Amino acid sequence: MSPSGRGSVRAPPATIPPGVKVRNRRLRKLIGESLEAYLYLLPAFVVLGVFTFYPVVRAFQISLYRWPVIGPKTFVGFGNYLKLIGDREFWMALRNTSYYVLGSVPLTLALAILVAVLLNSRIRGRVIARVAFFIPYITPMVAATVVWRWVYDRDYGLLNYLLELLEKALGHLGLTVNLGPVDWLNEPRLAIPILIVIGIWQYVGYQAIILLAGLQNIDRQFYDAAKVDGANTWHLFRYITVPLLTPQIFFLLIISMIGAFQLFTQVFILFVGNPGPRDSAMTIVFYIYEKAFREFYMGVASAAAYILFGIIFLLTLIQFRLSRRWVFYGG
Repeated sequence: MSPSGRGSVRAPPATIPPGVKVRNRRLRKLIGESLEAYLYLLPAFVVLGVFTFYPVVRAFQISLYRWPVIGPKTFVGFGNYLKLIGDREFWMALRNTSYYVLGSVPLTLALAILVAVLLNSRIRGRVIARVAFFIPYITPMVAATVVWRWVYDRDYGLLNYLLELLEKALGHLGLTVNLGPVDWLNEPRLAIPILIVIGIWQYVGYQAIILLAGLQNIDRQFYDAAKVDGANTWHLFRYITVPLLTPQIFFLLIISMIGAFQLFTQVFILFVGNPGPRDSAMTIVFYIYEKAFREFYMGVASAAAYILFGIIFLLTLIQFRLSRRWVFYGG
């Protein structure tokens, strides 16, 4: 009873609208499913964090220090980057790497287009040819480069042997030509070209398979309609095949450029741990390797790695921007 003698009146219990209950159940279910999904993804996040994101952040931190392997570390800010700008060896490595990229990327892509068109035509042994072109890509690069080192050998190499046979054949025809022997591995001006040949041999088959998949997705109606209008083989290739292959070409252009800038294994194996005769095959990655693991200038090596990252990132952005003008996605 209340002080006034009247019974107390209780408010009716609040009722939750059915729509709110449904939304709450859906929200709880969504949160539970999200937590479960993140638990499944947690091992991948841990691996990426430990082996990718942390090294990236740590490398940038090291690039701001004079970082000897043994001894005190001294903060120098962007001093390592300024040191690289004045390092002639770094600019030589950048020039050699650019030479390799400009030589290998377009040539490999052009040959891959031709090979893909050939493999897409009705010729005998297409399956065998596709496998043969793809084998270099799946061959371990260390083993393949050892074989290439034998091919380029001055005294026992296959290439000089073939040049000798050609020289003899020309001699029988009354032509006197001196074709060798060529010291391929000790001639500075040949260092990058022979690396370009190895790169083309390794990647042309992989790129051809990607382009072949794109060719097989092109509707035959385009070709039939163009033939009715009088288009010849070149017109079909120029105005139908190439435009409809631009998404695959753009993809290969990006990944091949990134891979070419990271050239290291072929140089290390081909020239037995050295950057070629008179450093003629010194690339940026090889420069980073020498600074980090031979001279133990970790700060300089990390700064060079970030400059390489900046170059690749900038060129990739430029290509993505320009792709709007020439890449046709068919939509």
